[in-house]
Amino acid sequence: MKLLIAADSATSTEVLVDAVGIRPWPEGTTAQILSVVADNDVPEELWRQEGGRKSAVRLEMEKRGQQITPVAKRLEEIGIPAEVVVMRGDARHLIPFFARKWSSDLIFVRAHVRKDFTHWMLGSVARAVVTSAPCSVQIVRVDEEHRHTLNSARRVLLATDGSATAVTAAEELSVRPWPEGSEFRIVTVEQPWVVEPTSVISGIDRTEQVLASAGLKATLAVLTGNPKEVILDEAKKWNADLIVVGSHGKRGFKRLLLGSVSESIAMNAHCSVVVARSAARRSRKAQASA
Repeated sequence: MKLLIAADSATSTEVLVDAVGIRPWPEGTTAQILSVVADNDVPEELWRQEGGRKSAVRLEMEKRGQQITPVAKRLEEIGIPAEVVVMRGDARHLIPFFARKWSSDLIFVRAHVRKDFTHWMLGSVARAVVTSAPCSVQIVRVDEEHRHTLNSARRVLLATDGSATAVTAAEELSVRPWPEGSEFRIVTVEQPWVVEPTSVISGIDRTEQVLASAGLKATLAVLTGNPKEVILDEAKKWNADLIVVGSHGKRGFKRLLLGSVSESIAMNAHCSVVVARSAARRSRKAQASA
């Protein structure tokens, strides 16, 4: 498995590396740690010192690399070879770009909680990556009250609408190793104003079968209401450690009109969230960028 860890600082790198380190991974897993330095990340003092030349950015990149490299070695200590790459540019575009270039299977991005005007103007890197990444994305949040270790059991909530993308999310769960005692809960939300087709019911059954075939025992909850609100509420009440949801990959006006359930959950959940994408979509993305 190929992991892409996207970090904007040494502190974020520590958070993301810890998130990787407390999970078992398939044999042969490797990691790339990508840190993107934007021009506005460079301190004004350094700009003045370098006379406004691009050498200021190069020095900031070197500093970032020196800060991140020691943290990356923690992954090697647990058997995951890791390479650090520092780039200049816009993280919102470069993270998905390098995910395609490196054929990454999963991107780790830290969730930031800044709500100021500057953050709104610049846009959220996490949101941009969730929207445009060619592979699955994990938005990492830290639970200071419930710190996990490598062998800690997890409570994983799988949100499904019975679609093929939801089955993909279940398949992604099924191929990963999980600590003994981990619990899984499948949640589907019925909307009173929508009549679900037979294919949706079949898809929910298929989701249960995928987990069962991997030896993962799951409970099923069928709830009613707005999926964006109900899933977040259920995850919090159930004390989920991780939410997994499939991405439909809608774009343009249709996405603007309908909204993205997966994006909303990823941005507003109390815990970490994996937005799963199918291997077929990853393959199409790779071919399009070739």
